[in-house]
Amino acid sequence: MNKKIIMALIMGLLLMPNVDANANTHAKSLQNLGFNEIMFAQGMIPHHKQAITISQMALKKSKNTEILKLSRAIINAQNSEVTKLTYWLKATKSSMTMDHEMHMSGMLSEKEMADLNKLTGNQFDKKFLELMIKHHQGALEMLDLLSGTKNKEAKTLANEIKVAQSAEITSMKKMLNKSAK
Repeated sequence: MNKKIIMALIMGLLLMPNVDANANTHAKSLQNLGFNEIMFAQGMIPHHKQAITISQMALKKSKNTEILKLSRAIINAQNSEVTKLTYWLKATKSSMTMDHEMHMSGMLSEKEMADLNKLTGNQFDKKFLELMIKHHQGALEMLDLLSGTKNKEAKTLANEIKVAQSAEITSMKKMLNKSAK
């Protein structure tokens, strides 16, 4: 009986996917991450986290179905991107934060965050859209750090962010125009 259990365990181990090989393969794809890519990750993680916070605020405060749908999309996309960027930093044994204070384009001030949180109804919706447009435009500016990247994963992520956030900016501007009428 014990021999059967041991053999089953050995067979199970032999048939398991080699997680280390997958991690090593992925780590190799990150080998040519340079200073700009690391700095981008260190800056974009808090930038995305703020967009997630703002979007969570909208889920609690807005009744506008378009804004609610947009907020969910922002949360999902940017949580996924934060996971990728965090992996870059861990895989390269880089600091999770910048060692210096740096202004990131589009970041909302504490006052802007507090003022937005005080608003309700249509006033909240309008201000949310205005601030999120500003925030997304800042993220697009930050993509300049990846303009010369040689890393395929960084190029792909930069393109995904550019496409998604450009489309969201267009959508938010349309929502703002509708609310102005």
